[in-house]
Amino acid sequence: MRSLVIEDEPQIGAYVSRLLGQLHGVVDLVGSIADARQALDNFKYDLAIVDRMLPDGDALEVVTALSQSPDRPAIIMLTSKDTKEDVVDGLNGGADDYLGKPFEPQELLARVRAVLRRPRLLAPAVLSLGNVELHLGSNEVVVADRKILLRRREALILGALLMRRDRVITRAALIEEIYGFDDEIESNTLEAQVSRLRKKLAAFGGDVEIRSMRGIGYILRLATPR
Repeated sequence: MRSLVIEDEPQIGAYVSRLLGQLHGVVDLVGSIADARQALDNFKYDLAIVDRMLPDGDALEVVTALSQSPDRPAIIMLTSKDTKEDVVDGLNGGADDYLGKPFEPQELLARVRAVLRRPRLLAPAVLSLGNVELHLGSNEVVVADRKILLRRREALILGALLMRRDRVITRAALIEEIYGFDDEIESNTLEAQVSRLRKKLAAFGGDVEIRSMRGIGYILRLATPR
């Protein structure tokens, strides 16, 4: 899952981003309408958390435009602009839900789960292949009945591969899925993380293999018995 947080208060934006991280996936944070449009032009999002009053205008215009997109994300407005009239305007403008500030973190997460259930965007709690099980949200993987904790990027890579088991995922698609749009990525960063993940799975007796498809990407499948 990829989420976009549109919030101009850095502390609130960072806090909301950390909360959404519990749902597993990538969270991008922007602080203006202009930056939001740039992000939306470059990535497809499953969820958008939107503050209304931003330095360059009312983000309701972004919500309205998003709601008319065929690949629209689930949209929750999170704002101190929360009179009854504001809520009506937001919902009529295309938001799926509207929550005022200050807010309770567990209520926000509950509302997120509710709007994501509608288009069925939430991933299952566990993804598995062979004797490898990834528990989403905790970065915990069970390999041959032994629990290990992966680094966040490693868990995201494994999750993306498990979702496409036995199918090739291109390098570009994998990068888009596991990194934020403003992350600085060196040329060999992805390869190094895949290599570490491959070694961890092998060290714990995993019966899957991550194969590199030269010039294309990667594929996860059951290892061939020797």
